[in-house]
Amino acid sequence: MNESEALEGQAPSEDPVSSPNEEETQIDLAEIKANEAGQIMILEWHVIGEKEGRWSRTYDNFRKDLETLYARGYRLVSLRDVATNNIAVEAGYTPVVLTFDDGTAGHFRYIEKDGERIIDPNCAVGILKSFAEEHPDFGLEATFYINYYTPFGQKDSWQDKIKEVIDLGMDLGNHTVNHKKLSQLSQEEVAREIGKMVQMVEQIVPGYKLDTLALPHGINPKDVSWAVSGEYEGISYHNKAILLVGAGPIKSPVVKGFDATKLPRIQVFQEEFDKWLTYFDNNPDKRYISDGNPDTIAVPAAQAHLVDESKIGDKELIIYE
Repeated sequence: MNESEALEGQAPSEDPVSSPNEEETQIDLAEIKANEAGQIMILEWHVIGEKEGRWSRTYDNFRKDLETLYARGYRLVSLRDVATNNIAVEAGYTPVVLTFDDGTAGHFRYIEKDGERIIDPNCAVGILKSFAEEHPDFGLEATFYINYYTPFGQKDSWQDKIKEVIDLGMDLGNHTVNHKKLSQLSQEEVAREIGKMVQMVEQIVPGYKLDTLALPHGINPKDVSWAVSGEYEGISYHNKAILLVGAGPIKSPVVKGFDATKLPRIQVFQEEFDKWLTYFDNNPDKRYISDGNPDTIAVPAAQAHLVDESKIGDKELIIYE
């Protein structure tokens, strides 16, 4: 009887040869320097257009910003996922959040080509979409903070743009109706500034909630709780994250002192962008590095003291040497 005949009729092995070895597939946390207690950049752009300035970025430089982030190991995540500690990034990479204020035309523009309306490849949405198609592992995540009156310009198509941003998998955020300093308004006026935006977007995209807020001028109302939650004409709002204007990276959502209602941002003009990229290059221990598993929080032992275990939720905390 040959070997094949001898094996015939035997029960299959409980450990097939094709099954991957657990030790071979396990991530070496020390090797990738996983640190989910590290800091995260929330980047902020205003005008994307033809001229470079303190509050504006050219189309070409915006493309270069994305190229730089990608090359340095950053990958896109949504602000909502950061605020709720639901970060999913490939092992060894760093999450980064993109935000755009004021809903200007350079953020999202339609043009006509061969009789068909298309996304202008020379606007923020077009550039992001194209870059994600070329680099699918980078992701397509961003939050556009809009005001009430004709967001993104082009009066005949702004509602379509609101729908398309969401259809593309990106987000809209609340930048209030009139961009007023909320510190100068009553509680009722604050509720109108925020709640009317929630009402408008929900009328265009039923079921979609504006649940993050970029404070106009970075200024809170007299009582911060008015910005967090309230009601306007029967429409309630609750903001999971509230953004300031400046001026640095945020703490990890599992670190002591993390407060989703007071999140700083980094404004992207060349000097400031370069400063923070260099900072993390020179201080890699400060940078959030994903362990690749959204269900675990991996932190080196040297930084375990930073973790607030009450913020871990249902995830598993892994401390490693």
